[in-house]
Amino acid sequence: MFTGTADGRSQLIRLRDLRSKALHLEGATAETGIVFTTRQDDAFIAARISLVFSYSNAVARDDGVLQVFLNNEPIGSVTLGKASGPKARAEFTFTPALLSTDNRLHFRFTLKGQGAKACTLDRDRAIWVNIEPATFIYLSTTRLPVADDLASLPRPFADPKDPLPLNLPFVLPPDPEPGVLQAAGMVAGYFGLVAGNKGATFPVQYTGLPAGSAVVLVVGGNYPPGVAAIPGEGPRVAVVANPAQVDSKLLLIIGDDAEQLHAAARTLATSPSRLSGGWSAASEPLPAPRRPYDAPKWIPSDRPVRLGELAGGGAINGRRLLDTPKVSFRTAPDLFFGALSGGKMYVHIRRADDSWVDPGNSRVFVDLNQRTVGEIPLEPKLKVLSQLKEWLFPGKAEDRVSQVLLPGFQLASQNQLDFLFELRAKTDADCEMLDWSDRTGIDPDSTIDLSRVAHFAAFPNLALFANAGFPFTRHADLATTAFVMPETSSPQEVQALLNLLGMMADATGVAPSRYVVVDGAKVEEVADRDLIVIGLPSNQPLLKQWEAHNSVHITPTSVTAAPGLSFLQRQFQPTDPRAPYYRGAAPELAKANLGKPYGYLSSFWSPLNDNRLVVVVGGTQPAALVDLSDHLGDPERATNVQGDFYYLSGSKGEFYTSGIRKFVGGLPIWWRIQWLAGSFELAAFICLVCVILVLAVAIERFSANRANRLLSRTSSDGS
Repeated sequence: MFTGTADGRSQLIRLRDLRSKALHLEGATAETGIVFTTRQDDAFIAARISLVFSYSNAVARDDGVLQVFLNNEPIGSVTLGKASGPKARAEFTFTPALLSTDNRLHFRFTLKGQGAKACTLDRDRAIWVNIEPATFIYLSTTRLPVADDLASLPRPFADPKDPLPLNLPFVLPPDPEPGVLQAAGMVAGYFGLVAGNKGATFPVQYTGLPAGSAVVLVVGGNYPPGVAAIPGEGPRVAVVANPAQVDSKLLLIIGDDAEQLHAAARTLATSPSRLSGGWSAASEPLPAPRRPYDAPKWIPSDRPVRLGELAGGGAINGRRLLDTPKVSFRTAPDLFFGALSGGKMYVHIRRADDSWVDPGNSRVFVDLNQRTVGEIPLEPKLKVLSQLKEWLFPGKAEDRVSQVLLPGFQLASQNQLDFLFELRAKTDADCEMLDWSDRTGIDPDSTIDLSRVAHFAAFPNLALFANAGFPFTRHADLATTAFVMPETSSPQEVQALLNLLGMMADATGVAPSRYVVVDGAKVEEVADRDLIVIGLPSNQPLLKQWEAHNSVHITPTSVTAAPGLSFLQRQFQPTDPRAPYYRGAAPELAKANLGKPYGYLSSFWSPLNDNRLVVVVGGTQPAALVDLSDHLGDPERATNVQGDFYYLSGSKGEFYTSGIRKFVGGLPIWWRIQWLAGSFELAAFICLVCVILVLAVAIERFSANRANRLLSRTSSDGS
């Protein structure tokens, strides 16, 4: 499949990008590792690893060795301890032939000075070595171009194995009409789905060809200079060499008009397996509408979900335990736990009968989003009733199920479970025989159960939009969404549109196909949809027309925040546990940066429809708009977006919230009563006091009246 000459590049793979925390090796003999991938069409010329590490005082007082392996082959070692002096960094050059598409970097630490007692000392938590996140691998590679065959898609334009963010230029006709933008967005959604959580950006140009692989939308036979016309008629997709750089490719989306272009883009986005050869006709029908909350990447909330559905069995057992088994999953962003503390996970731990393991002192730590939520002993100490049950109904220890609470406040749109196996050796174990069995690990039949939660959330809430594109992604195909673009869109405004669609595709696992794109003059036609308004004040009139709905008003000379709720209003405004606890510092940041370029997000209820939401993606300069859309595509930076207004100037961003919210969704009657009581605490207290006072007055009046009647009756009888 590889043809042509090579295109060289350098690549840096940082540990902090693969794992935010350090790799921790604890005990006198310890191993850990991490996996990484490389592009399938990369040939490696040179490679080296820069290792940054730290270790405890107990190691510094002794002697040890830290060994580094790549795909089970040794690539270097460094001595630690008193004999070698203080060290914090080492660098090794290794042969690139050891690299493959899927790679495993493995670290092994052994304490040498206490060799005879190593198995005993591995219980001592004072002995540890950390591989720091600053560690990186440097690769010098040669790109091997792929042949002109659509069957190779998404390569060479994007590679799921590429550890780097995707940067894929788009070439559009000048002044593209909304139908052309809609077709380009479908293609961007497809490639955003391929890029995944690494992120994707899609620079746009209207003339010329970029140096490198790109997507080109061809309307009415207007091919770029140097590109020959593709045979055939109707909607087509083709891959050809880029005349601007012969080692790169162009993906051509071809149609006689916007409707045919839409059909070609839809085929690529929803049925890429139907395409093959250098070019192919492309006229697949629109997929059936999707149901709410059926995004493939969101775990269902109507049944328990097996961990085996979220990760292959090999990822959570066997030798991979040394890499800390991980399970990533997404949830619908508007989950509401009500009276529940959170979701439940039922964990089966499979443990081999390894003679060296001390099950009484071994355990598995469960981390959710880097915070420990559970500790499961390999051999739990059973209570009296459990011991009686075991005696009456004996079973295998590995069949026991441990329940772990996944706190609702800790669950986010994107989640990661880490299972850290802390296996301790018996005091009489043979240190040379320590090994991991393939049977040790988490049973894939372990489940996550979110089946008792509800869909209920307050809006506006930019945090849900930034992290999962919600509420627009409630339908994964964006069937209830409209993008409102300027009548004449600049390349940067179109790039913001494409970046957002790539982000939403990654959030749901579906390339969106049912959204519409209109210009500001026709916004009334999409009043029944949720709206995303994109543009600069110079050419998007809606930014000015709807400015009064923004929580913060910024002019060249002033910054004004919308008035907050009064004390009385706050008492009758339901509380939202997911809302920020303070109003945010966006106005202060805006005042400090008056006159500088900025981008902003603003969310409010649609002026055209009280039941539809608007998110405005605006800015004062094209570059600021692109920076804002890239900001949303970075999962780490997107977590800073909250409230109903977000201001971004350079690398600094702050949110602001007016506190005015409307809750959307349904709750069981008992949950609604409980939520109302909890939301209006002071108001509920005042009402309770008033009820008590009314009852007290009524009882007092009733008692006095009854006493007077009895007294009158007594007086009558006496007379």
